[in-house]
Amino acid sequence: MALIAAAAPAAPIAGAQSQSGDTRFFSQTNYRIDNDSLWNFFQQRGGVRTFGYPVSRTFRLDGFSVQIFQREVMQLWPDGSVHTLNLLDQGLLPYTKINGSTFPATDPALISGAPTPSDPDYGTKIIQFVQQNAPDTFNGEPVNFNQTFQNTVTSQDVTNADASLLPLFDLDIWGAPTSAPAVDPNNHDFIYQRFQRSIMHYDKNCGCTQGLLLADYLKSVMTGQNLPADLAAQVQNSKYYKQYAPGKSGSIARPNDLPGSDLTNAFEPEQPSATGSTPSTNSNFAYGFQVHMWDLGQQAKGFVVGDIRQAGFGWAKNQWNWAAIETAPGQYDWSEADSVINSEANAGLSILVSVQDAPSFYTSPTSGLMPSDPAKFQQLMQTMATHYKGKIQGYELWNEENLSREAGSNIDPSTYLPLLKAGYAGVKAGDPNAQVFLGALSPTGTNTPGVAMDDLGYLKALYALNNGEAKNYFDVMTAHLSGFSNPPDCTPATPQCSLSGGWNNDPSFFAFSRLGQYHDAMTAAGDTNKKVWLTEFGYDSNTVAIPGYEYSTFVSEDAQAKFLVQAIQMAKQTPFIGGLMVWNLNYQVAVPQSDEKWGFGVIRSDWSPRPAFTALAAMPK
Repeated sequence: MALIAAAAPAAPIAGAQSQSGDTRFFSQTNYRIDNDSLWNFFQQRGGVRTFGYPVSRTFRLDGFSVQIFQREVMQLWPDGSVHTLNLLDQGLLPYTKINGSTFPATDPALISGAPTPSDPDYGTKIIQFVQQNAPDTFNGEPVNFNQTFQNTVTSQDVTNADASLLPLFDLDIWGAPTSAPAVDPNNHDFIYQRFQRSIMHYDKNCGCTQGLLLADYLKSVMTGQNLPADLAAQVQNSKYYKQYAPGKSGSIARPNDLPGSDLTNAFEPEQPSATGSTPSTNSNFAYGFQVHMWDLGQQAKGFVVGDIRQAGFGWAKNQWNWAAIETAPGQYDWSEADSVINSEANAGLSILVSVQDAPSFYTSPTSGLMPSDPAKFQQLMQTMATHYKGKIQGYELWNEENLSREAGSNIDPSTYLPLLKAGYAGVKAGDPNAQVFLGALSPTGTNTPGVAMDDLGYLKALYALNNGEAKNYFDVMTAHLSGFSNPPDCTPATPQCSLSGGWNNDPSFFAFSRLGQYHDAMTAAGDTNKKVWLTEFGYDSNTVAIPGYEYSTFVSEDAQAKFLVQAIQMAKQTPFIGGLMVWNLNYQVAVPQSDEKWGFGVIRSDWSPRPAFTALAAMPK
């Protein structure tokens, strides 16, 4: 079936990156994109987000060089152009039952109404055909099949492309629809629509739509491995069935069925290329996520730690409410905290914990959210560090104490210093090997008595107390900075780079130049031997304009992904930065979209990844 013609080629752009220093190697599957043309196409069409990870080497199939990815099969034509296979055509995977799911069959009547590539106005007509036959609503459900098609390849994937060409790039990925939408007869929560190259899947439970990992099944057919029973029953007469036969000529079991093919090493795992390796300038850099684990079920806790490991990150940061642990003076309930810490520790993660908000029985009208007696905080931290000795690697002593919502109205470094001193003594008494992190300050862009104090001003004032006494009570400097709507490489000297046109009139809105000011303050105080960790850093991408966070509507999900990767790369290249905790991993499972924490999340409420998580997982570590 030949419903679609080749779309115009796109110019190369900077590419997706893998967990190895070799940007073309993906440790998730242990395959590499060796061919330059395939690599450029991968970059220009959305990378891992669009194709999934490679699951084969480049090999010869039916007269063409091909490489199989989880969602698509790339094919290199003799003229050097790259196309994707019509994966669901007769002879490949024309089937309707795979792994317990039932998909709609091709509809000859629908196909006959499609424009032909010979039509002079084919480009316009084929996109109209998609719009007419891929609905966004079906049976009252927001399936968003047309929106999913139209938003597959974005202008950020192909930065120099004419916007009018983007729908044709989407056509590269999906092909044209070959069926109407249909409900899975065995699962009425699933609605599918068949295209030439993939199947869109709407899940009513999460209200989300994505492409199935169909190309992986072609690999299963060819190798006979991980082949679902229902698919195995349908492919017995396929020319591809169990053709991969290492040890035979061309590694082909029945060469007469596969002329023009050579499967030698097609499915043998690869190693990163030494020549493609780019060693990190900061080999001990800590990659982490701030996570929401409290009160989640054990399965959900498993999802969290699994996502951290899948991303190739090694740290989990938790923020706990003091009153949830010390329920009455001197009485501690460790049950939920134990569940969280054991889940993280058993997954081999390093753990950072921050405790905030003193119980009401320890506060006074003048102490705000801090205890009126710092000794109570010392007691808590010593008890906690003793209880979790060897399991928790770091304790961040309070949270954003330059804000009234975190400290109460008495915002003053002289109030925080005794708390810091007490907490440090408690941690070191309970676990001398645990690291103490200064309570991170938040950018404010303002000095408003009783509400907020400028973060840099607060830090300098803290260092000024008692000839720098504070530097004796923490091992790691911290910062809670945000990207706002400014790309990571923006500075106060380039305010025009703001995507929103705002949140660019104060130095605290530019994270990395602000970190330089933190380091200058440390140097001035003679505190130069400590690393700085960004224990919260994120980009807020949300279509809902939340007061104070309106910039989020200018940051697309793809921009969030791009900026987070760029920020971590910049942090790794800065010698005084020791780690970065992405704010946040999974708060979308706990808060509504109207909450300001929602937009920073990189995992959706249904546990599927946003583009940022996919990009962070693919980033070299």
